[in-house]
Amino acid sequence: MDVRTRRPVQPSLLQVAAEVLVADPRASLGEVAAAAGVGRTTLHKRYPTRDALLLAVAHDSVDRFADALADSGIALLAPHATAADATGALRRLVEALVPLGARLEFLLRQPSLDDDPALAARIERLDEPIEEFVRRAQHAGAVRRDAPVWWVVSTLYALTYSAWDGVARGRLAARDAPELAFHTLLAGIGEAP
Repeated sequence: MDVRTRRPVQPSLLQVAAEVLVADPRASLGEVAAAAGVGRTTLHKRYPTRDALLLAVAHDSVDRFADALADSGIALLAPHATAADATGALRRLVEALVPLGARLEFLLRQPSLDDDPALAARIERLDEPIEEFVRRAQHAGAVRRDAPVWWVVSTLYALTYSAWDGVARGRLAARDAPELAFHTLLAGIGEAP
């Protein structure tokens, strides 16, 4: 709900398309248009081909991840932060990423996206601030120093996706998902006291 206007916030066309395509990766443009409440002609004017729509959803997904990373504040973690500061930033990162599980699944399940070099470069750059954050968190003593950075990042993605999937399947309450993912992550990669 938009607090300023007290009206429900309508999902964007790309948000609906992502949800439809995650539920059924083979969904047609007609099915996407129907779910979004627009005509096929309207959808075709914006995205003339299925590949154009897939690419637009992928770039929108990367934008959402970049916004989540910025909102989490991990880039603001000082090089000489305390373990408590790093742990707090890690919690915010998990909270920001869990709701994006559908977008992560979309990016992983659409092999046709692998052929776009610009998109591949954008996706690869998403890991850079997380990797730098992990190095600082390791230096601060919040994350195990013997865990390879790539492993920590991969574990973070896997747990945030699993938390989202638990919510999507009705196994986990949305408000509990980030906390469960955070504690599981910290138990696996956290520095032993």
